[in-house]
Amino acid sequence: MQEIGRSNGFWGARPDWNVIFLLCILAKGRAFWQTKMLFMRIGNILRSMCLSALVFVCWPVAAHALGSGDGVAIQYYFSGASTLASNADFQEAKAIFTAPPAKGFRNFVLDRLTGVYWKALQFDPNIDATNLLRPILDDLLLAESVGSFGGHDTNRMDFVLAAKLDAKAAGSWEKNLETALHGKGETWTEEGFSGERWNRAGKGSLWILHARDWTLVGGGEDLPSVRSGYLRSIKKDNRPITPTKDNWVSASVDWPLLANWVPGLSHSPVKLARTVAEVTASKERIHATIHVTYPQAVAWKGDPWRIPKGLVGGPLSSFTASRDLEPYLNGSDAMSHFSSDPLGSQLYCWALRSMVLESYAAWPVTDASNVVKKLGAEAPPALNPLLEARQHTHLSWVPSKNQLAWDRMAITAPILEAVHDTNGDFLLAKIFPMQPEVVPVSPQLFSQFEGHEDLIYYDWELTRLRLLQWRLLSELLPVFPPSPYQESPLVPKAAPNAKPRGPAKTPPLSLVATEAWLGSLVLPPGNTVTEITRTSPTELTVTRNSQFLFTGLEWVLLSHWLADAPVGPIDMSLLPQAKMSALPGARH
Repeated sequence: MQEIGRSNGFWGARPDWNVIFLLCILAKGRAFWQTKMLFMRIGNILRSMCLSALVFVCWPVAAHALGSGDGVAIQYYFSGASTLASNADFQEAKAIFTAPPAKGFRNFVLDRLTGVYWKALQFDPNIDATNLLRPILDDLLLAESVGSFGGHDTNRMDFVLAAKLDAKAAGSWEKNLETALHGKGETWTEEGFSGERWNRAGKGSLWILHARDWTLVGGGEDLPSVRSGYLRSIKKDNRPITPTKDNWVSASVDWPLLANWVPGLSHSPVKLARTVAEVTASKERIHATIHVTYPQAVAWKGDPWRIPKGLVGGPLSSFTASRDLEPYLNGSDAMSHFSSDPLGSQLYCWALRSMVLESYAAWPVTDASNVVKKLGAEAPPALNPLLEARQHTHLSWVPSKNQLAWDRMAITAPILEAVHDTNGDFLLAKIFPMQPEVVPVSPQLFSQFEGHEDLIYYDWELTRLRLLQWRLLSELLPVFPPSPYQESPLVPKAAPNAKPRGPAKTPPLSLVATEAWLGSLVLPPGNTVTEITRTSPTELTVTRNSQFLFTGLEWVLLSHWLADAPVGPIDMSLLPQAKMSALPGARH
């Protein structure tokens, strides 16, 4: 199978868990995904600039000064879209992202973020932000840049940004800040470079400095060592940092430290750790690596792979295997009441190419018939109130077939049943009836992870096909919250004595822009391979080898999130909240 292989790149926003896998892990978190705080918005723009997963979320704590040290929670480097456009490895991506629908989507996202950041930076609301802040965001997308975020006060997150700009753009940044802040700031110098600073009572300071080919801007005064370090490096080498060779994106996020600023991580499905990511490209493939370092050792013991080889048939559009992910996730009270948790053992998910609904998941159990019967009694009372409130569906136990059925679904009727394979008993979840004749897949697929003792997660997919499949699946399954369509202002008024009618609904512009972009996103044929390896008791290494960094599911979720479309990113109201202990590094 030419399309199957082991990876040497990284996963972007989230792994493609397939349907059952996705719902299982998302059951570990809920409100985490729905925060609308300022620094989640900062995360949005960094994603759009860097195509890198920098999600800014945190644990709620009282305001106080943080501990000693430079207080940097996030650092990033981006080589700039202009540099990537001239790179031979990005020519296919350039053709896709310069097409009219992509430009329209990018403009929509940047216009929206312009308003978000204008408000967050507390500029004058009576001034048009489009002509002042939007050009700065455009330059950040195109230019080589570095940035650091953090500080010592949980009431605000300070930042230092450095962008490589020509003289015209640098002058425009300074002029636009002067207009937004109603005049010039005080003149100041640091490390021999001059600029302006605005001390705003109760709003935090803003400043700008010009240093050789670079323009530095920032907010607050809690990161002086970062600013002076950038300036000294520019003075010496005309670069604020020295990036690793061939990296076009790199980022470091100290999640436990970041947890002191933005509410949300109290419901994070994953345990917090420090992550360092690097993204490179060669031969028109993107390769990236994330090192995830935990503050304490994580107890994990992986049993030998027990693959349902007799159940997995082809031709496949995706295949996922994992084992014992539970130690890396935060517990859920609701999940603890179920007789079987697939994330606590091994889980296998696969989808076929012929139909979008031909998606399946299986996990090994002992005495499958008895386990599914117990789930048939446990799951309906726990989940039906949520399902019926959300989409008027429900779970029901079918004794005659020994199945747990998901009823009233559009088009399909998913079921969970007990099956026996040559490797033992399994629970099998089916979104669509399985073909009686299973076409065996190549043994090469299983050889990618079977026998690898430290591998805890493997995922392979045909991303072009999975993108199309996930666009449809996200409409059929409760992956997204319901879309609150707005009343159309174009509907003519009814006659005075006409029969009353309900208000006409039209999709919001964010949804229209997102779907137009996704509908035009025709990726070249190719695969994405993701692996997670346990490199030590305190570290995981996540690698990905892909054409365009993200999986099909990630493209759908990320696009909706960037546009703030009402269907994204994920509907957590269906799922139980995670229980959290105190976070390492978060101080109260």
